[in-house]
Amino acid sequence: MITQEVLKEDLLTLEPKAFYLKHIVKSHNWYFSEYLHVPSDEIVDKMDYFKEIVSTNLGINFHSMQIVGSAKTGYSLSPKKVLQPFHNRDSRMDSSDIDIAVISEKLYLHFWTLLRNTKGIYNQYYYKYLTASIFRGYINDKNLRNIDGIREEWDDLVAPINVALQDKLRFEHPITYRIYRSWEDLGEYQLIGISKARAALEGKKNV
Repeated sequence: MITQEVLKEDLLTLEPKAFYLKHIVKSHNWYFSEYLHVPSDEIVDKMDYFKEIVSTNLGINFHSMQIVGSAKTGYSLSPKKVLQPFHNRDSRMDSSDIDIAVISEKLYLHFWTLLRNTKGIYNQYYYKYLTASIFRGYINDKNLRNIDGIREEWDDLVAPINVALQDKLRFEHPITYRIYRSWEDLGEYQLIGISKARAALEGKKNV
């Protein structure tokens, strides 16, 4: 089990790339092992089943996805809530999400084309957030859900995945998706986030 103290020490001492490889890329998964309590000898099979469900429904390569965020490590790496534990919904805050990174240039280009051809999008308040993410090689599902016509296609695509993950693997938390153009774009996004989390943690140490 990777503890909060281990993550803290690694954030403060490892280079971002080394932290990314150790805690994000490698196969250990907090949600499966510590929340769902999947026995260690079944982890690989369960993770493969997860990949099968997602890849089959999205029409992507079996390995073209990655759970990231606090569901992956057990603790948030967001600079605003660095090392905050993954949590259920309570009176003070919403439930943590299960964040799934989908790496598919085909899906990325498909939804980018739909977004680009949508009339009226340029007048929407979220346009600047959408274009900022496109520039960095990813699309958030929350942006897809903000746009009539695209929302319905996206929901039709992921609804069977969400149901299967809940029914077959007992996922209990909201599931969010981010489509990346490439593994390089995912890595760049994660490295920036890790660097910001480290800076936030160092700032807290100096207070």
